[in-house]
Amino acid sequence: MNFKNSKLKLTALIATIAIPLTLSLYVPTMNTTDTTTQRYIVSYSNDQGKEQIAQVADQSTNDLHAFNHLNMVAVNLTNDQKNDLATQSGITSIEQNTTYTSAAQAFGGNIKTVNVKGNEQASWGYGTIDAQMASDSGYTGKGVKIAILDTGISAHSELNIAGGVSEVGYTQSYADDNGHGTFVAGVIGAQSNGKGLVGEAPDAQIYAVKILDSKGNGSTEDLAKGVDWAIQNHMDIVNMSIAFPEGSPAVEQVLASADQNGILLIAAAGNKGTASAATDTVQYPAKSSHVIAVAAIDDNLQRADFSSSGSDIELTAPGVDIVSTSSNGKYELRSGTSVAAPFVTGMAAILKQAYPGSTNAQIRQALNQGSIDLGAAGQDNLYGNGMISFQHLLGKASILASK
Repeated sequence: MNFKNSKLKLTALIATIAIPLTLSLYVPTMNTTDTTTQRYIVSYSNDQGKEQIAQVADQSTNDLHAFNHLNMVAVNLTNDQKNDLATQSGITSIEQNTTYTSAAQAFGGNIKTVNVKGNEQASWGYGTIDAQMASDSGYTGKGVKIAILDTGISAHSELNIAGGVSEVGYTQSYADDNGHGTFVAGVIGAQSNGKGLVGEAPDAQIYAVKILDSKGNGSTEDLAKGVDWAIQNHMDIVNMSIAFPEGSPAVEQVLASADQNGILLIAAAGNKGTASAATDTVQYPAKSSHVIAVAAIDDNLQRADFSSSGSDIELTAPGVDIVSTSSNGKYELRSGTSVAAPFVTGMAAILKQAYPGSTNAQIRQALNQGSIDLGAAGQDNLYGNGMISFQHLLGKASILASK
């Protein structure tokens, strides 16, 4: 027997059998289903659209959020689910939720801790807009509900927080873990308690609506949730010292709904100003037609160089080296259109108290017509209709007297 030939034949036979087995192990079963999800805001026009969303989204694990006053939900969807929903009857729009860094207005200049003595008004802006005149007349914002959509508000001896909510995912507390919201709150509502700092509307009901995280970052969904909360809880005024670089169709719907529900919306114009002010740098939500966009001026009544400019600027207020409450229980000096916006909010609260029957549109008109014209005659891209002023406004009391 030729063992050599037999060994060669056996080797060839094994190779013939093994090759197909090896190839079969190398061809995996393909799975083309993509399970990666992203957050979307979906609008629908009827019950059929609402049912389509419920069918596509597994509500038990999906963290679906339904808005109270609009046919809109926030939901996690895979790309296939999103594409499927887009073809369904009753679905009007699908917008990806977008997160922006530094949505809390970055203050111009350094933040400084300052000392405030008893019986001392520490902020020059208070005197510039003649806020003492309103206080002397007995108007302190009493009975007016103001929602501050921001990083939250921390407890402070100067602040009386009526309530609030957290719309961010990592905490249920509306306490301020950044400092921005607490500062804004002091401009509006610091108490007249002899400690020196007095807000324009110390007796207004201030609500902390936390929509930004500890770094000042925020999303379109949380902004929409915050405005929706303000509608549901019957706020009179919403202050938004925040800025997003782009508009959001979903948020625009919620802003329109708030406007229609009688809420006066006020926002910082943004700190993206240029030296020439030749380009439109107003940011969102101030850029929305439903919102009063507020620019900042210094103590010489000149536009702050950081203050955004554009045709959407409506009013101007003090916004450079302003003193207000700090989240550590002390006081700080800061600058920004974030500071200017609450000055307008405080004045709006005074008007609402003085003329409780006035609508948000009427108060908005009064603020514009009662401002002091700065810059070019009439409304301009730097100062809007001008600087707010109680004295100037009271001189035109007929604006609201018959409302």
